[in-house]
Amino acid sequence: MYRCIAQAVLSDEVRSAAAEISSPVARIEWASGVTLQCKLEDVPHDHHAAFLRTGASLEPCTDVYLCWFDGTATQWLEDIEVCLKRKGTSTDTGCTIFRDHPGRCDWAYIDPPRLAVEAQADQLERDVRALFQGGAPWSPNA
Repeated sequence: MYRCIAQAVLSDEVRSAAAEISSPVARIEWASGVTLQCKLEDVPHDHHAAFLRTGASLEPCTDVYLCWFDGTATQWLEDIEVCLKRKGTSTDTGCTIFRDHPGRCDWAYIDPPRLAVEAQADQLERDVRALFQGGAPWSPNA
């Protein structure tokens, strides 16, 4: 599956503008760092968007995204209802970051290597638990 690798360095003026956006919650969550990676995926694209901070609305729940186009230094902010928080059915998977985005967004991505490592860790945990709960005695030759 295609994962966008586009990154943007957040400008001080855009960060200041984002800090001025009101929020209905007391604690605003911000992206860590100043280099942000695009969250759009599935097919190559030139319009990019990266999570910057929690948004200005609880109904619908929004987040503020840093947006940019390939080949330009221009950055702008969008306070939008994101796909993950969209109300509706489980088949309601269209992108809400911008109307013509043909794919899904980062939170819909299943990372196979990570899932494989988690599955191995889960199996190891089950094996260790069985060993210490009266399971078959462990042998290095087993």
